[in-house]
Amino acid sequence: MGTAENPEYVLGHAANELDRLIRQAAFFGDLTAHTLKLAGVGPGMRVLDVGCGAGDVSLLAASLVGPSGSVTGVDVNADAVKFARARIESAKIPNITIEAGDITKLPYAAEFDAVIGRLVLMYLGDQVAGITAFRSYLKPGGLIYFQEFCVPGVMSVPPVQTYQQARHYIEETFARAKITLYTGMHLARIYREAGLPVTSMLGMSRVESGPDSPAYEYMAQTVRSLLPLIEKMGVATAAEVQIDSLAARLREETVASNATLHLPELIAGWTRVPA
Repeated sequence: MGTAENPEYVLGHAANELDRLIRQAAFFGDLTAHTLKLAGVGPGMRVLDVGCGAGDVSLLAASLVGPSGSVTGVDVNADAVKFARARIESAKIPNITIEAGDITKLPYAAEFDAVIGRLVLMYLGDQVAGITAFRSYLKPGGLIYFQEFCVPGVMSVPPVQTYQQARHYIEETFARAKITLYTGMHLARIYREAGLPVTSMLGMSRVESGPDSPAYEYMAQTVRSLLPLIEKMGVATAAEVQIDSLAARLREETVASNATLHLPELIAGWTRVPA
């Protein structure tokens, strides 16, 4: 495990985690697309997607910059890079390049119009140092955009015990791993401490109900990816989690209670490097 100064990606890098990232991208994709557009990502821009994972944010950015623009995605994990490259090659998208590397130590200097990332800063031990590195990759006036989780004010109405328990498994595991899961409300401070101007911010969340919501599988997949660490950190045992039935139990209890689930909010924060 990492330390508070240098935390690791706690969800692992197995095939089921790459699949979870794709599901997560579909679940939150419209929230990211909306705020990327508000931030100013558009045709002709050269964009750097740091911590690109399976490549979904890179694909989204490519759709916004169009054929006259380009996207470079970078991730430290070789398996994720290989997977993202295969997806992009299969989709025949010529203006995306995926590279492997430490996102805070890339050989770029004032080359990009925008640096973007989703659920990335939470894994940086020194987030201010990370933003300082990212701004060095930007041209004067370039855009910095990140989107991170924020705890919702209300979890479910009426309360859904299975949902609350799943949230506990996730939140407690991140806490014991010394990783700030809910980084969204810290974005403005992080940017300011990195010497950046006042930040524009927007919080959005998925609010779900009914039998067909993808929220049940999303929560269960997240817990599944975390399960080895849940056990290692002493949060719960596999027998207590009952992962194979978690999605079904969450759906059943939510529908039976006629409940509405409030998923963790995503806060997007963006600003520009002074020209």
